[in-house]
Amino acid sequence: MAPAPVAVPVAPAPPDPAVVAAREKMEAARATLDALDAALALEGLRPNDLDDLRQRLDPARRDLVGVSDQISPRVSDAETRLNALGKPTEGVAEDPAVVADRERLQKVNAELGAVLKQSRALLLRADQVSDRISTRRRALFTSQLFERSDSILDPDLWTNAVSSVTSEARAIRFFANDWTAFALRRQGPLALMGILLGATAIVVAVVAGGRLLRRRLRTRPPEPGVSLTRLRAAREALKVVMLNATVAPLATIAALAFIGGFEVVPPRAVDLLHGLTVAVFIKAIGNAVGRALLAPDEPWRRLPPLSDAAASLAFRYFSFAVWTLAIAAFLNALHRVLFAPVGLTVVTSALMALLIAGFIARFLVGMVRSDEGTGEAAEGAAPTQELVAPAEGRQWLRLVVWIAVVMLIGALVAGYVSFAAFVAARMVVAAAVLGCLYILYALIDSFFGEGLGAETHRAQRISKALGLKAARLELIGVLLSGLLKVLLFVVAAFLIVGSWGTSTADVMDTVERVSFGVRIGSATITLWSVLYAVLLLLVSLVLARAFQRWVSTALLPRSGLEPSLQSSISTIVGYAGTIIAIMIAMSEIGLNLENVALVAGALSVGIGLGLQGIVSNFVSGLILLAERPVRVGDTINVKGEEGYVRRISVRSTEIETFERATVIVPNSDLITGMVKNWTHSNTTGRIIVQVSVSYDCDPEEVRDLLVSCACDHPQVLQTPPPRVFLTKFADAGMAFELRCVVANVDYALTVKSDLHFQVLARFRKAGIGMAIQPWASLSRAPTDMVPPPPTPPDPLQ
Repeated sequence: MAPAPVAVPVAPAPPDPAVVAAREKMEAARATLDALDAALALEGLRPNDLDDLRQRLDPARRDLVGVSDQISPRVSDAETRLNALGKPTEGVAEDPAVVADRERLQKVNAELGAVLKQSRALLLRADQVSDRISTRRRALFTSQLFERSDSILDPDLWTNAVSSVTSEARAIRFFANDWTAFALRRQGPLALMGILLGATAIVVAVVAGGRLLRRRLRTRPPEPGVSLTRLRAAREALKVVMLNATVAPLATIAALAFIGGFEVVPPRAVDLLHGLTVAVFIKAIGNAVGRALLAPDEPWRRLPPLSDAAASLAFRYFSFAVWTLAIAAFLNALHRVLFAPVGLTVVTSALMALLIAGFIARFLVGMVRSDEGTGEAAEGAAPTQELVAPAEGRQWLRLVVWIAVVMLIGALVAGYVSFAAFVAARMVVAAAVLGCLYILYALIDSFFGEGLGAETHRAQRISKALGLKAARLELIGVLLSGLLKVLLFVVAAFLIVGSWGTSTADVMDTVERVSFGVRIGSATITLWSVLYAVLLLLVSLVLARAFQRWVSTALLPRSGLEPSLQSSISTIVGYAGTIIAIMIAMSEIGLNLENVALVAGALSVGIGLGLQGIVSNFVSGLILLAERPVRVGDTINVKGEEGYVRRISVRSTEIETFERATVIVPNSDLITGMVKNWTHSNTTGRIIVQVSVSYDCDPEEVRDLLVSCACDHPQVLQTPPPRVFLTKFADAGMAFELRCVVANVDYALTVKSDLHFQVLARFRKAGIGMAIQPWASLSRAPTDMVPPPPTPPDPLQ
């Protein structure tokens, strides 16, 4: 009797360093979340306080995501190893090492699973805290936006503002003195003067360099009567935007960085310099976009179809609006630094909104006058590019802008100054962003349309370099242009909407949450995994197609297999490669076949009947490729259609008839229906030649002549030999049939015609007369022949 197995004592495993580090991070994240919950319970939080809470939350969320990403693969590995060991069988003794290994893996799996569950629970709590911060920010923004103040028609608003100007002027003087004293304590008078001169020299150098660069890169106007292509005009507009929008901001940033290096700027003045930088950016970018798009001084490169008067008018009032917004941004920063009264800040915002509304209204009125003038100038003259009447499609846009102007003035009168200022600023920003978007769209359309068109020399040269067809390169260009347009539209939408109660941190948090993943069941789908899976799918499909092409063009032609079998193998290889590519992409996302089976089972309830025919044809196509009852090149007859099989796909089969028409037959008809295949096992086929001779002829001689005609033809097989049958004794003569087998059924009609010619020639030479059978002329009577009406009986009989 064998001794019972002795259990091997398991030594206590040392603590896992990864688990210990994960628990420490989770405890720190839990403490941070507790503190954030307590902070969010307080009232009176400002936007800066919410930004601080967001900055404290983001590191904790990243730590939790790192813990989840680190522990999740280890849990999957432990479960895989446990499944490999299997479950213990009752009544069967196991190896003690297997038992010990299973217990150790179960303990590790339980410990790691507990850590993973805790990290996911804390991550869910962090998402909830993030949502609470975003909700508080939107609520705070809404309350500030729709906070009601004095109406612009209220005299108290203006009197209080005028009285506050004196106090702010005094505050400006005190602020300048404090700044000067602070700078003198850090640097001497001469050093301070040198710093100011250095900053001024930097500004002058950058501005002069920008002007010199613009002069060097300036494009000369074309000759009169010669217009630029849209691609070149879009490039010129983009160049104007880049050169004009970067010089002033770069000079400002460089000068402020130079001054800040000497520590002569007090902390209180940092916000003021930040407001100055924002104002410079607004002015530079706004004027650059307007000058690039409208081109008031250079009509030869103008992109939109506007007259010179309309372009100059639009640029003038858009520049006024941009200047107003830039000055208001600087003044608001100054009010915040000087702790100005609220009434003065309200008046600044009200004046900004009122001026912008006035500029927009004046522009719309001026455009009407410009259109009328253009129409009068165009009467009796040939239309030119400079005289473009407004499109009727723009009338609705003017109506929308007028409604916005009326809404601005109504909000100012009602006392909603913050709302009016916000809408006015967003209208100016929207005009600048849409103008830049128009330039980029024109550049994309012209580049991919004119530059990469299938007929252009550039496209042909690039297609040769890449090994692509010109039409395929044009298709890629269309797809890329569409993708770029969508991305630019999304960016423009974010820039136009701006801070609708959502900070940049909130937007980035949303992107990160999408990037971290959305958990569906047991699978976690992340943005990056989806993008990587799509890229992997495309690469796998390209490799599968390349392998299929190599098999069909290089391998199979040298294998000695028949062409139809080569086509079937190539098609099966293509399907297998596509399925493998899809499976690889699905595994990268995290979907397994069980999830796909569950989803397919759920969908089959609703769409099973609709997919029944498609699935039937798909399965029938696989059967055709595997069993090969019908092959490519066969001559078949199915449902009255006869022709050659040209292609067998996964859903249908293409048949080319003898009239050179293509018939698409579902694969299920070829499997479940009756199909006549003339060339399934071989290409031979039987033909029958019928002749009728008179009773005066010798039947033996007729038989010998018919056999000799068949034996002399090269397409008629001698095995089995041709045979002649006397089939009928008719009234007019004897009926004979010549039956023989041809080597290729495709030439059956040709062989039969040749035999007819030979029989007729030899019968005439031998003096054998052909008989005309009455039944022969009636055997192929039209099916639509109507029998004559019956003859009425004769009453005399």
